[in-house]
Amino acid sequence: MAALVALPVVVVTVLGLPLAVQRSDEALRELAHARATEARQLSPTAVEALSEGKQLGLRQQIADYQDRTGGRAHVYNARGRSVDGALCLLPPEELARQEVVRAALEGQFTDSSDRQLSKLAEELIVAVPVIHQGMLIGVVVVCSALDDLELKQWTTWAVVAVIGALALATSGFLAEPLARWILRPVRYLEAAARRFASGDHTARVPVHLGPPDLRVLAETFNHLAEQVQHQVTVQKSFVSDASHQLRSPLVALRLRLENLEPHIEECGSRGLEQALGEVDRMTGILNALLLLARAESGTQAAESVDVLAVAEERVASWRLVAEPRGIAVTVEGEGDLVASAVGGTVDQILDVFLDNALRAAPAGTAVRIRLAEDAAMVAVQCIDAGPGMSPAERARACDRFWRGAKTATGEGTGLGLAIAASLARVNDGHVLLQEASGGGLHAEIRLPAWTPRHSEHHAPAALRKHPG
Repeated sequence: MAALVALPVVVVTVLGLPLAVQRSDEALRELAHARATEARQLSPTAVEALSEGKQLGLRQQIADYQDRTGGRAHVYNARGRSVDGALCLLPPEELARQEVVRAALEGQFTDSSDRQLSKLAEELIVAVPVIHQGMLIGVVVVCSALDDLELKQWTTWAVVAVIGALALATSGFLAEPLARWILRPVRYLEAAARRFASGDHTARVPVHLGPPDLRVLAETFNHLAEQVQHQVTVQKSFVSDASHQLRSPLVALRLRLENLEPHIEECGSRGLEQALGEVDRMTGILNALLLLARAESGTQAAESVDVLAVAEERVASWRLVAEPRGIAVTVEGEGDLVASAVGGTVDQILDVFLDNALRAAPAGTAVRIRLAEDAAMVAVQCIDAGPGMSPAERARACDRFWRGAKTATGEGTGLGLAIAASLARVNDGHVLLQEASGGGLHAEIRLPAWTPRHSEHHAPAALRKHPG
């Protein structure tokens, strides 16, 4: 809108002001030319008065000139002494000292395009030399009030100002609807892009609004969104279907391997155990893929989650795994720690943290689950005393199927932290991996704290639909 309003202002300023100045200057020069012509018309009578002493005729013609035009004429001899004439605003002696009169007394003849003017505050003075028989015998001076000229100049400026005001008013009146017409599709596109980026792959843009170029852009965005949605749907369906279809053969394979155990000689029992371990690992990968597919589907709404109660419940379950190895699992936190999250996701994230921590923690150490609330966020921290990760490993730890160099052979699927990060994004949260102060890994999930707001605001960003 500012650009649309500023354009006519710039045009009026760049074109209107010079035009007004030019018209004012032309009006001044036209008036000076007319007065110079009138002064030349008085020259014959001035010659008679100066050479023959016929001042009566000069006085009568000056009076007629004054009545006819409203101007005032004065005649000086070659020595600059007043001969006759009507009084100008300046006294005759001071008038004779004006630059234009002195130039005429020096015989400088000027035409209509190049003349010497003396513009005073209230009148215009034009002086024309009187030549007789090739000699300068006097000067005819014409004084003209500038009232009419100033009126013309003010009229010119007023016309320019009115045109500028009309242009500004018109542009201001049209700027808002024009700006809305241009920018409304951009705002729809921005809102749809935000929704799409947050996980709502059904976001689309109206294609009948705005200029043709923006309509083409809207159609392109919708086509792109449909292609991405199709590819994501195909990918999720493939992961889900493949996981479901492969689970039954894996169960059957495990049963057949277990049935072969009585028929395997002692030397082959080690290979059978390794085969069963690979089956269990493949089953774990499939279960993780199913969990990851459900986490990315974004079909559930957020609710209030008592993080402390969830942490105590999951720690109690994992103590059965930790106690045989002499690893102590503790929970630190008190008060009302309520987060906004999709039901069941905090449990799954804690399971990932505890699983990784117990794999890495040496026997006889401790794994701490620490809860805190800070700046409208609820933090759940898992701190172990294991070997930890380097900065490069922490940067890649949430990638799918990535496994650190310190991970034991055959342990883990490489999907745990990827699942935790995906679940955190679904809940408008994020996962942080840092080096623990005493060595080991500090894994943290930060979730929005639950606040009593409208139910639409309770939904995670991946589930909310922003108004178009």
